[in-house]
Amino acid sequence: MKNKIFAVSSLMLSVSSTGAFADQMHYRNVVTGERAQGMAGAYSGVSDDASGVFYNPGGLAFAQSNDISGSANAFYSKTATYKKAIPGGEDWKEKSGGTFAPFFGTMQKLDKVYPGLVGGFAYYTIDTELKDQDSLLYNKEGIARYHRSANQRAATYAATAAISYRISPSLGIGLSIGYLNVDELVQISQNYTLTSGAQYYMSSVRESLVAHGMQTGLGIQWAPTTKLVFGLSLRTGTYASQKYAMTSDSLVYVTGTSLSSDPVVVKSKNPLGSMPLEVRGGVALYASTKLLVTTDFDYHAEVSDTDQQATIVNMYTKKSVLNYAVGSEYYVTPSVPVRLGYFTNKDATPNLKSSKSNQPDHVDYQGASVFVAMAQPNSQVSVGVVFQKGIGKAQKIGGTTTMQEVNAFAYNLGFSATHNF
Repeated sequence: MKNKIFAVSSLMLSVSSTGAFADQMHYRNVVTGERAQGMAGAYSGVSDDASGVFYNPGGLAFAQSNDISGSANAFYSKTATYKKAIPGGEDWKEKSGGTFAPFFGTMQKLDKVYPGLVGGFAYYTIDTELKDQDSLLYNKEGIARYHRSANQRAATYAATAAISYRISPSLGIGLSIGYLNVDELVQISQNYTLTSGAQYYMSSVRESLVAHGMQTGLGIQWAPTTKLVFGLSLRTGTYASQKYAMTSDSLVYVTGTSLSSDPVVVKSKNPLGSMPLEVRGGVALYASTKLLVTTDFDYHAEVSDTDQQATIVNMYTKKSVLNYAVGSEYYVTPSVPVRLGYFTNKDATPNLKSSKSNQPDHVDYQGASVFVAMAQPNSQVSVGVVFQKGIGKAQKIGGTTTMQEVNAFAYNLGFSATHNF
């Protein structure tokens, strides 16, 4: 009888297990900074405003004035479609959406303290996720009724201070130090009833991840001519604490017999392993007084020292990733700049293998940004959209090697403002 019960439970659509995690596996989910956002984050060779604290602290040394800026996403939405993941060949969709503030920063010239010195501070969101999903399906190849409820909140943010010094008219160097916080909570409950007999299954899963750490950075910016600027920055860090916990309960009922398994509990004090080394570089070409063209890359090193005690925790193991971006800014009129950009957002999750089951999703994204600003002598406001489209593979059926194609789409409607003084 137990074998029959476990056979029934294995039929469950495990859209909880491999998709429950918030997104620690992409590094460009949020394009931060007021001006940088419009140019898709291709900003290492510019970085002369408060967002230089994030992109390249060496660029702060080239600031022409003090600066305070902030940006808010009026709305963001994300949809992932898993092809033929539901019995009967139907697609499964997961949606999330909400609002969040991606960036606030300030920059202050410190010439009165020491000529050529500039200080900056920024608070920025690296990743966010808000999900409240309730799905109900009927009569799907042996399953009379299937119900799944998922709630997820997640945020990864940093608060960073930087100091920069202009060594010469063409060379600046900067240092940064910051605090990083990760806070994620996922709760999923699901149940289904089979069409043959009184066969019923229910389960609940709760996962939480909390981590605190410090990051330090070094940036250099060099302008060999008035039109060409090179930027390069390095950033690394360490977690002071990490805590992961997962609890899973299940109940199976088959023809008058029920079996409630003991709760499965997984805990870890090193789920994320170390922070990856980040290398960011870029070139900015000031083609004319109206046109700026930039290009950027950012490299994140491999992370393989995650907790090996539980397979479910190993989903945070990351491969090395290289992303790039290109952007432009063009002044249609002296007070109306238009900013465009293109970028990649590759998945640090290892590629799925056909011989394994219960593997995490792997989706690579490409994105673009379009922003329009209204500029005044001492202030600027801008509005626009950043959108991403992803293609990849997933395994939404637990315990099998079956793979599904994944199509994903996300967009952020953004508003930002800057004041110079």
